[in-house]
Amino acid sequence: MNSRPPPADDLIFGSKIALIHKAARDLNMADESYRALLLRTAGVTTSKAITLSRFDAVMREFRRLGFVDAPRKPKAAGGSAPGRPTTRQWGLLAYRARLVGFAGLEDPRFIAWMKRRGHVDHPRFLDQTALQRVLAALGNWAGKKANKLENHETKGVEK
Repeated sequence: MNSRPPPADDLIFGSKIALIHKAARDLNMADESYRALLLRTAGVTTSKAITLSRFDAVMREFRRLGFVDAPRKPKAAGGSAPGRPTTRQWGLLAYRARLVGFAGLEDPRFIAWMKRRGHVDHPRFLDQTALQRVLAALGNWAGKKANKLENHETKGVEK
């Protein structure tokens, strides 16, 4: 018989242990209170003995006590190498893509549309020159959509 617990009950490590320690530190918990919380929620007295299945219960309790974990900032979509688009240009690209009806930069329809204009397989491979071509095409498309909408609205109004 195998005495190893199922994979769902593997012990936590690294960033999850660090998050538990951060929560205890942010809440200014005394060591006794911290260990009592672990015992109450996970049945252990040390964070290194917490299983994956009990980790969420421990974090729920920390959040109930007032711990707020600041979400990580998403990584910028591109490097800082010469010729790479800036964060602002990526933001403008995403805005214009949504403006014309795409769900965002990862939308398969946008990727297919962008391939013909940017001459790359995925938006993440765009350099500044190619991104400017795609931005110009999106800007033209958005302008045409706005004009079409404006003409459609004024046609319905009789003078």
